[in-house]
Amino acid sequence: MDLTIVIYLLLAIILLAISSFKDWQKTRLALKVSVKTFSSLFPLLLFVFVLMGLSQAYVSRETIVAILGSSNALKGILLGAAIGCVALIAPPAIFPVGSYLHQNGAHYGAVAALIITAILIGVTTLPVEIRTFGWRFTLARNVITFLLAIVIGLSMWRLG
Repeated sequence: MDLTIVIYLLLAIILLAISSFKDWQKTRLALKVSVKTFSSLFPLLLFVFVLMGLSQAYVSRETIVAILGSSNALKGILLGAAIGCVALIAPPAIFPVGSYLHQNGAHYGAVAALIITAILIGVTTLPVEIRTFGWRFTLARNVITFLLAIVIGLSMWRLG
């Protein structure tokens, strides 16, 4: 198990213990709400995880490098942002992937756009986000994030 997960689990257990000593009834209510929320989201989360695994299995890094290695900066940035939306690369893995892409010909702007959208926009997680926050918020957040990724990508292209 990853050390980060262990730290989060230990922190959750410690906070749960403190809460239960302070007020058992509130802790019990919080646990009921947590279980109810988890059970309502579990089918969607299972679908999301399966889709993520399939995407990672069928989209090779070499394919992404070939697409992002374009000499046209705007095209590469737009493609990087679009790929990031659907690439489903886990946040801890996105930076090594970005480094790999840059070392293999992708420019900084495309890599920056890909990293931003891969972390902040997830096409497969849209059903969960819509269910949690509503479609208007989800649409606005994703459109604004995509546009900001392009602006940041263009800025990085100018710097790099």
